[in-house]
Amino acid sequence: MRLFSTERTDVYLLTEDFAEEFQQYLVANKDYLAPFEPLRDKQYFILNNISERIKKSVSEFHEGKNLLIVFTIKEEREIIGSINFTNFVYGVFQACYLGFSIDHAHQGKGLMHEVLNMAIEYVHEKYELHRVMANHLPDNLRSRKTLESLGFIKEGYAKSYLKINGVWQDHVLNSLILPEK
Repeated sequence: MRLFSTERTDVYLLTEDFAEEFQQYLVANKDYLAPFEPLRDKQYFILNNISERIKKSVSEFHEGKNLLIVFTIKEEREIIGSINFTNFVYGVFQACYLGFSIDHAHQGKGLMHEVLNMAIEYVHEKYELHRVMANHLPDNLRSRKTLESLGFIKEGYAKSYLKINGVWQDHVLNSLILPEK
């Protein structure tokens, strides 16, 4: 299901229709993304397991808990990036977490900024969230610059925050406050 398009991309809800393309994306970027993600065993990359994770995420999407999206170059089918809005909290908090990745061959072209800009607007409109939180490793300058360009503000520094690539690592904590609707 296409959610929206940007100038250069088409953006879709990640559904089982994209399981094979998503598997290709994950496998093609396995080594590139490894320093930024939890350890992934071989089972993580098996199509049936990917389909099961997607099925669970779609169920959680319908429950209003998350939004997992993928994007392609306009009019193409190959996935070149992934954006995850997770852990939606409503009520007095109205917030979620943001995670994102892009294919190594498409990095540095402004595509992630282009898609994130519209994706954040989409989440704000659809879910009326007030705060989007995104954290990154201290030495991940690309993520830092992308978040800064979108208006995210550094709010803190968390020691030993997440176990990334098998090691507990510090993270820079950032947030974007969205205007009230």
